[in-house]
Amino acid sequence: MSLFKKYFKGWTLRTTTPSFEVGDEINVFVAASNSDGNGHAYIGDTHLLIEGAGPQTVEKRVRIRVTEFDETDATGRGEFLEVVGESSYSG
Repeated sequence: MSLFKKYFKGWTLRTTTPSFEVGDEINVFVAASNSDGNGHAYIGDTHLLIEGAGPQTVEKRVRIRVTEFDETDATGRGEFLEVVGESSYSG
C-alpha cells in the first residue's frame, strides 16, 4: 500500500446536499420559524420544513422524522418530535 493510500484510508468526502429517506429520524438545528408554526432547518444546501417546530424551537437542536424528501431539489419535510439540546451559541 502506498503512503498516499495509507494516509487517506477510510476518508470519504461529504456532500453539501445530504439525502434522507422517509422515516429517518435525525437531529437538526432549527434556524427559523414562520407564523404558521413550522420551523426551517438547513443541512448544507438541503432545506427541511419542520411541521410543529414553532418559535420556541429556534436555535435549538431537535429530533425530527422525515415525512417527505425530494433528492433532486434537496428539499423535504419533517415532523417535530422533541427538543434534544440547546445551541452552543445561545445565551
